[in-house]
Amino acid sequence: MKAFLITLIACLTFSIGNAQQLPKVFLLGEHESSFDELTKKHSDMLLTVCNDNMAEAFTKWQDMLLNMEAHAQEVSYDLKGSKMWFNIFWSPDGRINHIAYYLKPNSRNLDQDELKLFLISFMNQYNLPISYNKNFSHYGSASFPMVSPRSGAEMNAKKKETGALARENKTKIGNDKE
Repeated sequence: MKAFLITLIACLTFSIGNAQQLPKVFLLGEHESSFDELTKKHSDMLLTVCNDNMAEAFTKWQDMLLNMEAHAQEVSYDLKGSKMWFNIFWSPDGRINHIAYYLKPNSRNLDQDELKLFLISFMNQYNLPISYNKNFSHYGSASFPMVSPRSGAEMNAKKKETGALARENKTKIGNDKE
């Protein structure tokens, strides 16, 4: 009888533990078995969703991060100086299902509870402008404040004439004449 009760308690404990839902936002390394299941359910990557077009996938990722930064400003949450890894899990319509994150060692320290609330707030109002036939995910890095990538034309307009930098930094030695 004692063995039966121990087995019953163990089964109930296991069932209750598995019945707990994975939080919308959690720290990478927490909820490992649920995270593994989530990864299996979101097996396609953002790059695949973008037809293996790396520029398009990168643009979608950057746009999402810029929207996250804009949302932080709207709700007066300070992301400046934070650096983190994200694993984002989307539904087919572009809604974020879950965000797993981890602050990088060189990040500004953030209160974890406030960060989680901010990320939940962001994911409740943001939709990735994409549609796909199943769940997908992306693992990437972010540093705030974001710097928008410049276009090639913008970069070319900013370049100095060839050799200008070398002439500006030329040191004069002795009787050198220009």
